[in-house]
Amino acid sequence: MAVTLADIARELGVSKMTVSRAINNHPLINPQTRERVLEVARRLNYQPNQHARALATNRSYLIGVVVPDLMNLYFAEVTRAIESVTRPAGFQLLISSTEEDATRELDQVEALLHRTDGLIISSVLNPTDTRGYRKLIKDGAKIVLVDRTMKDLRSPSVATDNVRVGKLATEHLINLGHRRIGHLCGDASSVSVERLEGYRQALAKRKLRYVQAQVRPCGLLESEGYAAMRSWLAEGNVPNAIFAVNDPAAIGAMQAMEEAGVRVGDEIALVGAGNIHYGDMLRTPLTTVSWSRNEMGQHAARLLIELINNESARSKPQAIVLPPELVIRNSCGARPFAPADVSYAARFGMPAATV
Repeated sequence: MAVTLADIARELGVSKMTVSRAINNHPLINPQTRERVLEVARRLNYQPNQHARALATNRSYLIGVVVPDLMNLYFAEVTRAIESVTRPAGFQLLISSTEEDATRELDQVEALLHRTDGLIISSVLNPTDTRGYRKLIKDGAKIVLVDRTMKDLRSPSVATDNVRVGKLATEHLINLGHRRIGHLCGDASSVSVERLEGYRQALAKRKLRYVQAQVRPCGLLESEGYAAMRSWLAEGNVPNAIFAVNDPAAIGAMQAMEEAGVRVGDEIALVGAGNIHYGDMLRTPLTTVSWSRNEMGQHAARLLIELINNESARSKPQAIVLPPELVIRNSCGARPFAPADVSYAARFGMPAATV
């Protein structure tokens, strides 16, 4: 038998009106009561009558989620966290993937806006390429950015401190004794640009030279990390420590290293970012930088529901920044190679004195 508002009200000892207002994010309901109601709704698996609500309120009660890569478990975790908030509040999700293709993004966004009450977007666009989104928001679109942000766009957002991500990863490798540290950099998105900046800042802080040849274009997909690392190994002159822009790129790089007979965590230290779900179960567990995907998705969902229900929320868009932290595993365990370590130098085509 379907769970009703009355069932939730009876469980909590409150009125049906209170439950209805809490589920609809009414401004008269305090946050503590709303959380209690939503928690019971989740536990009882409450499913609102979407058709009746849509007719009564002239809303679709659909929320669109646009992410770069649904095969990346990171975005699957963020999406699941979004749904943990939206479903009890009576919204269903429509999910779309751009497959890291910037040319597809705005077309997908515009198509979803016609069917939904608002969108949560992890954009693959250059963070300065805001013209399309500025127009959509000016025309009334309700948009929350998640994981990736855009410069000077008046839209709520939830992300981690990506400059700090790059600094944490690079400083850790420096603290292990490495002085030649490479970077598999991503694309034009905010996460890639900011993590590269963190890498540069960490080198500068320790008075280490930034060498353009040690920064390799990569992308954000596992296949791109594999291709970039395979090419680097074939060319030679590979640093003995590498920070990869994210975990998929790091995992692809790790595969290329293993195929080449390189011992990850022994001959080359490797650090990723994102703490992908199975990173600790790899043959060589991956050192990474982590932040809460659960908090990221839940914050984004709450911000969008507030935007949908409260027009005044548009005037002061919130920017939530989640703190990152280092997660140390075996992949960074490489010792710093001494100049006399000729075997390593010979394998990767570099003079021993530069290792």
